[in-house]
Amino acid sequence: MDFRHYVFADPYFGWLLRGVAVTLLIAVLTTAASLLLGFMVASRRLSRQPFWRTAGVVYVAVFRNLPPLPLLLFLLFGLPQAFRAATGMPLPAGAEFPLLIAGLSLNTSAYLAETIRSGVRAVPTEQWDAGRVLGLRPRTVLLCVIYPQALRIALPALGTRLIHNMKNSSLALALPLPVGCMEVVGQAGRIAGQTFAWTEPLLFAAAVYMTLALSLGFVVSRLSRGAQRRVEVLR
Repeated sequence: MDFRHYVFADPYFGWLLRGVAVTLLIAVLTTAASLLLGFMVASRRLSRQPFWRTAGVVYVAVFRNLPPLPLLLFLLFGLPQAFRAATGMPLPAGAEFPLLIAGLSLNTSAYLAETIRSGVRAVPTEQWDAGRVLGLRPRTVLLCVIYPQALRIALPALGTRLIHNMKNSSLALALPLPVGCMEVVGQAGRIAGQTFAWTEPLLFAAAVYMTLALSLGFVVSRLSRGAQRRVEVLR
């Protein structure tokens, strides 16, 4: 294996570094969007109104059971075709990357919604009663009393799902993204297309994903242990 010529040589190393930056950007954007959507859907699943509760159930059933790759392929191939048929116009230029973020976020948020809902269900009902006794509105009790405790309970599971979300960014390899929007596996494939050397660029990409996953796992573990220590101190 010759990493010096197929990874660290110019311009290949620059391509790979750009791929790493895009991978991190995808991970950050999809994590933020997935958490936001996850909380919204979990709130609907916990609603007392049948319409919103049913809408939450349907959302989770659709996006949790639909594999992310077919969803992404539909968004980047089927949706533009349907949009053109309906309006006679193509999607705006540069829509590929936002659609990638949307597809990954829809898939991950369905899992997060169920994880958050399970965390809320694990909070003792006395916490709801205590909030009502203090005169807080149900929404305020949920946001300020229940959700913080639910997050502490669900943190390990949330962290695991977000690590999977980061690794799912490699699915962008199968999508027609511009060169500048390729994540690290896509850039490795770009190098292989020019040099016919697959091993070295792909090993570099694998090392990047492993490093990111281990780092995120370490952060989640530290956060979980810190939250547990604070609870024990309060007791």
